[in-house]
Amino acid sequence: MTEILLALPDSAERTRISQRLTAAGFVCVTALTGTDTLSLLGAPRFSAVLLDWQYPDMTGLDVLHEMRTRSLDTPVMMLSHRTSVAERIQALDGGADDYLIRPYHIDECLARIRRLVRVYALPAASGSDAMCCIADLTVDFKHHVVTRGGKRLLLSARECAILECLAQRPGVTLSGSQIEASLNKTPEQSASATIPVYIHWLRRKIDDGFSRPLLHTVRSRGYMLKA
Repeated sequence: MTEILLALPDSAERTRISQRLTAAGFVCVTALTGTDTLSLLGAPRFSAVLLDWQYPDMTGLDVLHEMRTRSLDTPVMMLSHRTSVAERIQALDGGADDYLIRPYHIDECLARIRRLVRVYALPAASGSDAMCCIADLTVDFKHHVVTRGGKRLLLSARECAILECLAQRPGVTLSGSQIEASLNKTPEQSASATIPVYIHWLRRKIDDGFSRPLLHTVRSRGYMLKA
């Protein structure tokens, strides 16, 4: 059962998205305030969360910050009327996995939700392969938790999925197309051109402040995770 949390104060928008998702086979749970959203996130993990920029009791950024502070790595798409690049960057750097500007086409919104669910629902590793350690970097495939030097790294669901893909084959160079193909369960147009952007963000989070780089770019070939 795929549950989506719609934390949207506007009843018309909430109803419109809920009806379409329900018709597509999803189960929708709704919340109107930031407090309600955080209380619902204490339950078993949702497959995705839609956050608003502003709630009656707090901002969506406040909710997002609390989620990531609690180590809740559920993928989040933020909906907002705010169009500035600075505000989009603020949301994405704060832990959002996607940002959709209103007004939007409902079909695009649904496609983005489906993509979030696909990327996050990677097969969990089991047994002795449930964790990978490279130098002082640890990747927990089962719980989608990454640490370096004993400190948890705050990664978006997309960043974590890409890192897990590389960590499953340490020392092996993977092209952007190979990484993208491993993330998508259904055939669709490749978005490998976005992989370098995520690699850039990952490198900042994984290697900045450490003397030994672990995430490497192999010129004209792709990317590799190696001590």
